[in-house]
Amino acid sequence: MRTKKSIRNVSVMFLTQLITLVLAFVSRTVFIKTLGAEYLGLNGLFSSILSSMSLAEMGIGTAIAYALYKPIAENDREQIKSILAFYRKCYFSIGIFIIAVGCLLIPFLPYLIKDEITIPVNIYSVYLCFLVNSVISYFFAHKKTIIDETQNKYITTSIDFTINTIVTVAQIIILWQLKDFMLFLYVKILGTIINYVLIFIIADRKFPYIREKAMVLPSCVKKGIWSNVSILFFHRLSGVIVFSMDSIIISAFVGIEAVGIYLNYALIVSVVAIFCNLFINGADASIGNAIATLTKNEVFIVFRRMAFLIFCIGGLSAVCLVNLLNPFIELWIGKDYLLSNSIVYVIVANFFFILNRGLVSVFRYKAGVFRPDMYKPFIEIAFTLSLSIFLVQIYEILGVLIGILANTFIICIWIEAFIAHKHIFATSIARYLKMYAIQIFALLLSCALSLYINSFIELFAGKMAVSIFIAITIYFLFFFRTEEFKYLAGIVEKNLKGGD
Repeated sequence: MRTKKSIRNVSVMFLTQLITLVLAFVSRTVFIKTLGAEYLGLNGLFSSILSSMSLAEMGIGTAIAYALYKPIAENDREQIKSILAFYRKCYFSIGIFIIAVGCLLIPFLPYLIKDEITIPVNIYSVYLCFLVNSVISYFFAHKKTIIDETQNKYITTSIDFTINTIVTVAQIIILWQLKDFMLFLYVKILGTIINYVLIFIIADRKFPYIREKAMVLPSCVKKGIWSNVSILFFHRLSGVIVFSMDSIIISAFVGIEAVGIYLNYALIVSVVAIFCNLFINGADASIGNAIATLTKNEVFIVFRRMAFLIFCIGGLSAVCLVNLLNPFIELWIGKDYLLSNSIVYVIVANFFFILNRGLVSVFRYKAGVFRPDMYKPFIEIAFTLSLSIFLVQIYEILGVLIGILANTFIICIWIEAFIAHKHIFATSIARYLKMYAIQIFALLLSCALSLYINSFIELFAGKMAVSIFIAITIYFLFFFRTEEFKYLAGIVEKNLKGGD
């Protein structure tokens, strides 16, 4: 049942993301052609600022999700109602807090943009639109959580997809016909409201008992949640600062147009990452269920198999991105929007390592292992910010990305993997490190060989075919004898034959 629900969730998310991908590129193309890079940079800058303010969430959502696993598995409705009621109160307070802090930041907005804005738009009005759109989710989040954590994520995914499709089509029409950036933002806000109202209604109908009056959450449960929140806050602090500050630093030190050019690459990589993460996101509730019901060794087997799957998908994607990012940008919007190959390599390296790190993080969060590295976020913040701000003044965009890569590879990956193996799997990390080293070597070999061969090929389709063929061939030769490969091959074979 756990596997079937994961497959259903992944299947729905894959189909919806495929269509979303096409719409995203059409929308971005029309945006660039009608408004230009400066509007795009402003759009990206304010998105990053509001992402930074999500720090106020403090990790409550993750702690609540962890607290829900046991009562959901035991169908303890009273406990579920109490936790959701507590969640609602917390998130309502956070929403109000973000509105207040967001308004206080308004006078400082001009200092985050290096050059003077030349586009005919009021940056304060634009910022307020982003602020409103950001806080809406905090007033409905508890309803979405009960759907997702009962392994019904395909429902919220379908709603997100439908509303996003309608909104994106409407925005494309607005840009193409009216070139009205403010109306573009208003439509986005309306879509967000409708999205969460629908989730609210469906949650009430699917789980009618959550509308009943809830008992006060026991102090021991509340204490456990706040204990986890206190630790998760620091992890969230580092995540927000490290991964939401790139556009802000580029805007402040390089310029708003540079943000717009960089965001085209970020869009492509983020779309690929979304597809790769479908296999994690679609199974995240199942991972929580497995941790709650299986032995440590069985959970470790689940982790190894998922880690190999993520490597295969992420590694293949990385090889393709290294070879195709710049050719695709040139075909898509022209040579004026190209970045150097060195920037592309660092962007792809960040993509690969962050994707692999993400799986370890999901297992840790689902197992509630938050405390062992509680001081690591302070090291991350100091290291990444100081290195990025220093390097951006020398290497501009490349410097910021090197700072993020150095943090992920030098500080995060090894510490987090060690903690997961010690506290969740109760086993040595040696086997994981050996396999990870082999995987990185296979990836580097695939990239080097495909780049060399593709240097003689002009056609985009030819480069893609070479990249895919070389990656698959090398990965097969390296891993076809492993247990993880045989397991995944067995699943593919069973599904091709129509097995259960």
